Amino acid sequence: MVNNSDAVHLQGKSVLLLTPFHRSQRGNSLTSERIQSGLIKMGIPIDLISLEDENWEKILQEVLENKKYSIVHGFHGLHFARVLQKIPELHRLPLVLTMTGTDINFDLTGSDRDLVLNSMRAVQRIIVFNKQFARGISSFYPEFQDKLLAIPQGVQLEDAPAISRQDLGSRDEDFVFLLPSGLRAVKNIDLAFDVLEALWPKFNNLRLWIMGASIEENYSKSIVQRIKFLPWASYWGEIPHSRVKSYYQLADVVLNTSLAEGQPQAALEAMSLSIPAILTAVPGNLGIIEHAVQGFYAGNQEELMEAARKLLQDDNLKKTMGVAAQDLVKANFLPEAEFNSHAALYRSLI
Repeated sequence: MVNNSDAVHLQGKSVLLLTPFHRSQRGNSLTSERIQSGLIKMGIPIDLISLEDENWEKILQEVLENKKYSIVHGFHGLHFARVLQKIPELHRLPLVLTMTGTDINFDLTGSDRDLVLNSMRAVQRIIVFNKQFARGISSFYPEFQDKLLAIPQGVQLEDAPAISRQDLGSRDEDFVFLLPSGLRAVKNIDLAFDVLEALWPKFNNLRLWIMGASIEENYSKSIVQRIKFLPWASYWGEIPHSRVKSYYQLADVVLNTSLAEGQPQAALEAMSLSIPAILTAVPGNLGIIEHAVQGFYAGNQEELMEAARKLLQDDNLKKTMGVAAQDLVKANFLPEAEFNSHAALYRSLI
């Protein structure tokens, strides 16, 4: 339920969102657009600028000169650090940072660590998607403990025109593993190929559908090339978010094979439609489901293979886990809770 009290106190107070991406359907673009849309409906004025725009620096300078913002909210610690370097006048405003996954799992431990720490020190509050991330950051960097706030992403799917498995070259009796993911090395899609290729001789009705934007060129080429030799695998490319529900509804199981995650949003979207999940047991995925209740965690190739085999063989297990998956999403990942939490945070900083 939307809490209008925070929205009332924020009316007339403008918020500026800065996202690194908006052209392809990546986590940052979908998250920032969902927050913008949800809070605008609550009556909170929010503008959005993407760093993918070639002239983003000029656009940002102009809006800062011509419009009075009460808060600036950046997404991704490393990208926001670079914005703060180029536009230092942002430091005069209350700043919020959402750390989205790769900045926590890779940038904060890599060569760009100091840049990420600079952006974390510059802001008043740091949003992460789950309490495990908040605890992990606090243990390594106690200075940020009071800044950290866990706000799970809300799951929000639009109704989409129905399609059939036959439209996609499959049969009703096929068992479809859906892997909704952009083609990036961190998504470790080869793990799904390796596991299902080993199962294929015994379960020749299995299918793997991959859908998502081609993000890393060389990795994308290697995935597309491998699919050419796998008659049970298909890549549907980037599907507009307004249509993904049509594909989710045709799946039996949703896969996430990532090496690290922020929050497995696409998997949660599928789970909201009573589809069980198999997730790699990595940061960002851990803590999302209960193992063997809404699906399975897999710590290695053998565990992923065993989880897939169990669901292939036991239709009742698949249905029971699917219902539990839907219940979990309804309980823990409501968009209204996400919007209310952001509104309350913004209000506290103004």
